[in-house]
Amino acid sequence: MDTSTLQIVHRVMSERSIRGTARVMRKPVSSIAAAVDRLESEISVPLVQKAGTSVVLTLEAERLSPAIKQLADHVQDIMAIGNRRDISLSLSALTRFAHVAETGSIRRAAKSLGLGQPQLARQIAHVEATLGCRLLNRHVAGSTMTEAGKRLVRSTRALEAIWSELAHSAAGRSRRSAATIRLGSIIPMGHDSFVATLLASLVATWMNDKPRQPLLVASTTTEGLIAGLKSGTYDAVLLNSVTVPTDFESYLIARSPLSLVGPSEVIELGEGRDDLARIVLGSPIAVPSPRSGLRQIINRLLAETLTETELDRLKVIELDSMPVIINLVLHHGAVSVLPSESVARIRGDLRQIPLPSELALPYWLVCGKNESGRQTARAILKVLAGLGYGDKAK
Repeated sequence: MDTSTLQIVHRVMSERSIRGTARVMRKPVSSIAAAVDRLESEISVPLVQKAGTSVVLTLEAERLSPAIKQLADHVQDIMAIGNRRDISLSLSALTRFAHVAETGSIRRAAKSLGLGQPQLARQIAHVEATLGCRLLNRHVAGSTMTEAGKRLVRSTRALEAIWSELAHSAAGRSRRSAATIRLGSIIPMGHDSFVATLLASLVATWMNDKPRQPLLVASTTTEGLIAGLKSGTYDAVLLNSVTVPTDFESYLIARSPLSLVGPSEVIELGEGRDDLARIVLGSPIAVPSPRSGLRQIINRLLAETLTETELDRLKVIELDSMPVIINLVLHHGAVSVLPSESVARIRGDLRQIPLPSELALPYWLVCGKNESGRQTARAILKVLAGLGYGDKAK
């Protein structure tokens, strides 16, 4: 880490703008962005997120903001020693200078640091040249600090103490992050849906069995899960899809029966093609987007049930929100296709027509075709098998 990076990041956090900081500090935008990336990497914490032309601070950045300001203030004190407007000195160079100054001898300091004396002497000379003032008075028996040197030692030790605390916390975060398994999942329909129940059981069992290896679960769309698996955002993902891309390995863990669902006044129980056709043609049908596995099955059902002319007459409401789809069924006379086990829990007066077993919705655990992905999948599958879910490889 270096003094310039600390100054830049503090300015970005104060200005809430990378471009604004670049203008004020007269530096390229790319240099400002690189400084933010550098500090985020060093302390293992995302600090800013883009928001249009500005940035917003993360919650961790808000928490760390006072410490980063203190670091920047100490850098300002160091620059004031040499009356400099901008400097770039590594914290390791400053720490080594402080050690030499307190030891009173470059030779003894080099020996204790395990460095060559010429190398250390050049580093001290670089610090003096950067600040533009003498920091040490050299004597035959060693060296003594000038007033500027004493000020630099005080500021360096204060800077070092704050940075050491940040770095120590970063090391812990880095270890936790390295140990964490990141599981992506389709978005559950509700707290008592199949996916929510499965994930809660998985997380609770995992926490007891593997307390030193956290399992982080995040939910998003099928498209987002595939992209996240490719980019490394997720180590494995839970998908409900008819097929899985062939560049991944997949394991079938469950099949969820589906039903055509609607209000009792709309649904009259029946199983024939005429009954299904009459129901879906008589009411709007609310469906998720084509990206979802459920929509793939709905499309198959409609193609097998309706003629081309009837398909053209359908009133389709398409949206990527299961809670909204359920509300359309509950309160607006729409019908939909939903997992059978979830319907009775939503509301007792909903009616459903079970669909054939070949239209059941499959759930897959998917990982990359590499040993790391397979190890993650095996660990998750072992817990799922103990919970009663399958572990068949595709």
